[in-house]
Amino acid sequence: MSRVRYVNKKTGWVSIYESTSCYDPVKKSSRPKRTYIGYEDPITKEFVPSSGKPGRRKKDQTEEPSAFTHQSEYTSYYTRYKQALEELDKQRNENKALSEQIQSLKNQIEATNNAIDAFIRSVHTTRQ
Repeated sequence: MSRVRYVNKKTGWVSIYESTSCYDPVKKSSRPKRTYIGYEDPITKEFVPSSGKPGRRKKDQTEEPSAFTHQSEYTSYYTRYKQALEELDKQRNENKALSEQIQSLKNQIEATNNAIDAFIRSVHTTRQ
């Protein structure tokens, strides 16, 4: 048995399954049998086990998270968003600087090629 992590790309949630290999005689190869065992908390990165019961819980059994939890999650996502924007801004500035350096190097190469061509033309005309 092994544990398998599935990451939902839209939400970022990580579901954790227990996987066992079973032989499929029709396809003549092994196929995984997976059982959901829980998820990984996106903020604390801790494993949260499932209740083990299939289906959704009834409303009286579910716990309502406090407003503090929502506020802290909002703050966490907002800080990550701000950090991502700062990183994007840094990368854009770096790309702009690199583009300017590339253009400068292209101009230097073009000037060098023109000088070489002029030199070759002058050497070629003096020999004739």
